[in-house]
Amino acid sequence: MPDYHPPVQDMEFLLNEVLDVSSLAEFPGFEGVEADLVSSTIEHFGAFAAQEIAPLNEVGDREGSVATPDGVVTASGFAKAYQSYVDGGWPALGCREEDGGHGMPGFMRTILEEMLGGSNLAFAMAPMTAPGAYEVIKHSASDELKERFIPKIVSGEWLTAMSLTEPQCGSALGLLRTRAVPQDDGSFRITGTKMFNSWADHDMTANIVHLVLARLPGAPEGTKGISLFLVPKFLVTSDGAIGERNAFSVSSVEKKLGIHGSPTCVTNFDGATGYLLGTPHRGMASMFIIMNAMRLASGVCATGVADAAYRNALTYTHERLAGRSITGAKSPELPGDPIIVHPDVRRMLMTQRATVEGGRAFGFWVSVNLDLAERHPDPVEQKKHDDLVSLLTPVVKSFLTDKGFESADLALQCFGGHGYIRENGAEQYLRDIRMLRLGEGTSGIQAMDFIGRKVVGDEGYVLGRYFSTIRDSIKTLDDEGLLEIADHLRQALDQIEQLTREELPRWSSNREGMAAASLDFMNMIGYLSLGYMWARMAATASRKLRVSDGDATFLSNKIRTARFFFSYLMPDIQALAQRVRSGIHDVMGIPVDEFV
Repeated sequence: MPDYHPPVQDMEFLLNEVLDVSSLAEFPGFEGVEADLVSSTIEHFGAFAAQEIAPLNEVGDREGSVATPDGVVTASGFAKAYQSYVDGGWPALGCREEDGGHGMPGFMRTILEEMLGGSNLAFAMAPMTAPGAYEVIKHSASDELKERFIPKIVSGEWLTAMSLTEPQCGSALGLLRTRAVPQDDGSFRITGTKMFNSWADHDMTANIVHLVLARLPGAPEGTKGISLFLVPKFLVTSDGAIGERNAFSVSSVEKKLGIHGSPTCVTNFDGATGYLLGTPHRGMASMFIIMNAMRLASGVCATGVADAAYRNALTYTHERLAGRSITGAKSPELPGDPIIVHPDVRRMLMTQRATVEGGRAFGFWVSVNLDLAERHPDPVEQKKHDDLVSLLTPVVKSFLTDKGFESADLALQCFGGHGYIRENGAEQYLRDIRMLRLGEGTSGIQAMDFIGRKVVGDEGYVLGRYFSTIRDSIKTLDDEGLLEIADHLRQALDQIEQLTREELPRWSSNREGMAAASLDFMNMIGYLSLGYMWARMAATASRKLRVSDGDATFLSNKIRTARFFFSYLMPDIQALAQRVRSGIHDVMGIPVDEFV
């Protein structure tokens, strides 16, 4: 299995220079967030991920997780590595100090999420639900439940799991059948079967806190009748000690394409004791707090996996000899030139590089905006940041996972036939990352949320404000002399704004047409967003080069990669625009009964 090389220099450039997060120190919750602290976090966690988590990636893939009569047993080394993760204080990084956390802004946790994803995606999924679960419990649970559960979740001593899907319903959660019956002591008896539950059982922590969607007696039909319950694997006494096992069991661990080290469980709640979180029938609102956090994390993790796959391919293309450069031998002393000299290989590498680095910037920028939505002292500015995060969360989730998968596929292609065998690790990256396009809502589900709720739902107001933000950034490119990049971004923005003006009235009156166009339109916004990020990175690199501040090779290559993105990848929006304008007839033209 390949070594993991954490993207330390790129993360430091992005957070300390492009996003300049230390300038946010004036805001509550950002005090003490200086460039040195950000760099130290990146370097220390990068070393931890490379030395302790990454070596288990192949182990988890080979051994998987096994269901036994006593519970699920994880792959060799996973439990020990997780304990090291807890001992390092990493789970508490973004939690509030009054709860035992370090009080750092959420973008610091995003550093961890990407590196965990890149070093070992199966392992990364274990703590993925915890940040959202922490927020839900903190804001929805009784004081007694908070005292019992929050300290253990913050420290990482107990992990959390999310129980939504049932055999008969996935995205259509209104069909769920799990029941919750009130008890005299204020608790509830939870009965039902859930599936696709990542890390629902394991041997890494002494307890597991399940957040379970269920129906109360007499609840309304559909999603308006769903409530959320906290259901621990082991009951917890009033003084916080672990008591008897709850009526919870795992009937099987799914056999799947990838992420073998992550136990995906079919779980049974047989009258398990649970506790209501929030108000009855409002469970979906609480669950979406967790879901949205996981959607952002999924996009970030996809960037991490794609980056690891890219670096693995990059090493191989420097070492593999085949043929000679079209312009003449570059290594005449060797029997062949490294394949990186060939234009087709370089095209694949540049596509991966532009996708990964642009995606990283987009994910971190949205994460910083989420922090400002929670901590900005001005309520008006808070609302603006919150609206922006709400708009772009489905784009982060869908676009970064889709393009991350395509990038990992190109990484495998760089190996040729050697990428198809397990020895080089390329095929595991591809198998593992594929799940991220499915979990927390498929790309089609994200697209419908984006266009239906976020664009048509507010008549394009927040999207228009986002367009204005991007347009304002073009002046910086002009000032830096990056005229070609500025022209590319301006043309793309003009085209998307024009299309939005044309189509928005039609989508408002034709829901089916809106649905048919949704994914292509959202992908246009994805390309535009990465273009905005590349414009900011290029402008920052140009400014630093002008004053000889920083690694000239690194900065020059940032600008070169930006030019590649705009000349080679951004033109895809033209084809997407054509598909959006084509309407619904060709998509839905064949009648259902003739679709054989």
